[in-house]
Amino acid sequence: MNQLTVLFLNSWYPNEVSSQNGNFIQQHARAVSLFCNVVALHVQSKNQKKEIAISKKYNKNVFEVIVYYKKINTNHISSSITKKKQRHKAYLKGYEQILKEFKSINMIHLNVILPAGFFALYLNKKYNIPFVITEHSTVFLDSNPLNHNFIEKYFVKKITKKASAICPVSIDLKNALIKYGVKGNYKTIPNVVDTNLFHYNRNKNSNKLNILHVSTLVDAHKNIKGILNVIKKISKIRNDFFFHIVGDGDIEGVKNYAKKIELESNIYTIDSQKPLNEIAKLMQKSHLFLLFSNYENLPCVISESLVSGVPVLSSNVGGIAEMISKKNGVLVNAKKEQELLESLDSILSNLVKYNGKEIAKNAILKYSYKSVGQQYLDLYNKILKF
Repeated sequence: MNQLTVLFLNSWYPNEVSSQNGNFIQQHARAVSLFCNVVALHVQSKNQKKEIAISKKYNKNVFEVIVYYKKINTNHISSSITKKKQRHKAYLKGYEQILKEFKSINMIHLNVILPAGFFALYLNKKYNIPFVITEHSTVFLDSNPLNHNFIEKYFVKKITKKASAICPVSIDLKNALIKYGVKGNYKTIPNVVDTNLFHYNRNKNSNKLNILHVSTLVDAHKNIKGILNVIKKISKIRNDFFFHIVGDGDIEGVKNYAKKIELESNIYTIDSQKPLNEIAKLMQKSHLFLLFSNYENLPCVISESLVSGVPVLSSNVGGIAEMISKKNGVLVNAKKEQELLESLDSILSNLVKYNGKEIAKNAILKYSYKSVGQQYLDLYNKILKF
């Protein structure tokens, strides 16, 4: 039997404008490519002279088609309609390129409902291609201050109504979607980790306990100031640790805040976003991963840490409680700095109780390419009745 050909239709995906945008979706595509032919399609507005520019290439067994369309730098109501037309035209151009490489598409895998869901509906109606949805967005969570407007809510429900299955990455997000009013055939499938990059390392080779934080460094989301406040306080209690923070957001703002609270430079460092292979190496050298977000979904950095055998200290928001147990970490309440301080002090003193090898082994069973890719293949086959 020939392999299925699956179109990953993505609202978010790494591209020239934003290299980290939806990188977890790219990882899902690579997981599915173990079992199916996978083509990823993403469109992106860009400041360019050409109306349309197309990039297409095979990237680790996934045929990626990125279509860049000329950006309109105005928010006038008439331009909104033009933008939608431009986006649809870009999708059509990208799909044309896909059909030159693959004779047909068996299944559409929509990633993040808006805005790519409009094209999923178009393909479903015109060619009768079924589609499933993987949702990642925190916009559905009550804890997220951002919300869809009335029109967006209407289209979310219209798109999801036609989906053969809805696959939130956490049970928490599933419950949020149901509360939102999205009805459908639900199957929760988590984010995935490249276990060729992220793996357990027994030898840390460090005189100090390395604490790592990796995020977008958006304070309203990740509570970076709260983390730095706690690092400042614990530095007065103990000096056996080093804190490494990596991100792609407001790095200067983070540095300025660290300076403002007089955080000693010998206990921390702040770096801009690094490639995934370098993040993997940092995790292998770390003793603890720290996250203190105000809201989350199912953070890839946590599953990457666990696959690396690194215990996690995190705020208990979103689907994180589905990832963390007494065997692999500790959860605290969001925004409670004193609770984080006490838990950080305790976990640093008791790291010996965590079995890194077992943490990694159990995480691989849940988050590996093979595990997650097989779940999607089973779902596709069930829908297509293969």
